[in-house]
Order: sequence, then structure tokens, then C-alpha cells
Amino acid sequence: MTPLFAAFEAHVINVTAQIENALFVHPESLEYGTVFPQEHLDSSFFISFSQSFSALTQRRLGTVEYVIKQKPKPRIDSPENRQFCHDNKPLDASDPNDPYYATCYSLLCPYLSKHPDNNPSTGANANNDTSVPPFHDPFDPNYWAKGKMVKFNSSGSTIGNDPADIWTVDLAVPCFTGQCAQDWEKFVKSLNPLADPAEYSLPPKLEHEVFGCDLWVEVTKIY
Repeated sequence: MTPLFAAFEAHVINVTAQIENALFVHPESLEYGTVFPQEHLDSSFFISFSQSFSALTQRRLGTVEYVIKQKPKPRIDSPENRQFCHDNKPLDASDPNDPYYATCYSLLCPYLSKHPDNNPSTGANANNDTSVPPFHDPFDPNYWAKGKMVKFNSSGSTIGNDPADIWTVDLAVPCFTGQCAQDWEKFVKSLNPLADPAEYSLPPKLEHEVFGCDLWVEVTKIY
């Protein structure tokens, strides 16, 4: 005979969670308009905790770390176009008629620096952000800016906290190969001593083209 088993009790554990973003970024876009070789132009954006993270009742987590990455910008923003621009490259970057440019802008990322506000300048959270100069390889993780914001310290105190960051984004405008001023090398080296000026002049065929770059603020750690 085969014994039969039946369940006489059942227990249900209800699991719910409300998922929120930890950061708020403003503004959503930076526009430099028409620029000229060797101009050095500043803009900025602001990062703070989201409303949910800032709530008085939210006392479990007090610190957010993040990075600012640079990625190719699609002409029409969509998940599909972003993925295409990230996964592909132009066959001939000097040709404005290259098929890649039908979907993606020419790359502005190497010419953008990121500088933190270094506020607070004293205390445990002083200068907890790292900058990136212009004239760099935007796909090298060593050139991702890093930030850290502190709502409250391990003791629960807000003394010396760092609840927001202001980042200055400098555009160091490149010149076109064969048309660079005599002080082009000095201009590049003054902003990034490690950069090779010959690597950052643009093909003349790209004159009049619109360049673009997406800055991605990505949370790497919350505690």
C-alpha cells in the first residue's frame, strides 16, 4: 500500500518592495551651441539625493558612490539607438557620410572634462570626488569621474556631510588637422599634460558637423 499525504496547513509570506532611484540629476542636458577651435567653455550640472533617499524616515542608508561615464550619443534617443551607438564604430571616422553617423553623432566625449566642487573641503568627507581632464580616452575606466555623497555619517550625525555635488564640465574645443594654431600643443598640454596633441585634432571633413556625448551617472555602491 502507498501512504498518502495531505497538507492540512498553508502559510503565505507576502513580499513587497518599492524601488526608487537614489540620485537626482539636473539639468538633463548641456548645450554649447556653435563653438570654435581652442575655445575653453564651462558648463555644470548638479547631483543630489533623490526625494526618497532624502526622506527623514530613510535612516538605513547614508552614503552613495557613483561614476560618470562617457558614451556615444544617438541622434534620436532610444534604447535601441543607444545600444547601436555603444556597440558599433564608424568604418571611417573621418567621413561624415559613414553609415554610423546616420544614427550617432561624431564623438565629443574626449574633449569634455569633469571637475568636482571639492565641497566640503575639510573634515571626513573632504574632496571625496575625482576629476577627469579633457583630451582623454573616454572608454578607459581610468577616465571615469568618481563621486561620493554622504547623507549622514556612521554615527548618524549630519555634521560635515556631503548631500550634493556640483560638477563643472569643460569643453576644450579641438582644431582640425592642418588648420591648428601654433599654440595648439601648448593648449592641449596646459589642460592635460599626459595627452598627445596629435591624437586629438579632428579630420577636416568633419567641420560643420554636430558632435555629441552622453554622460552617464551610474550608482556603484550604496551603504
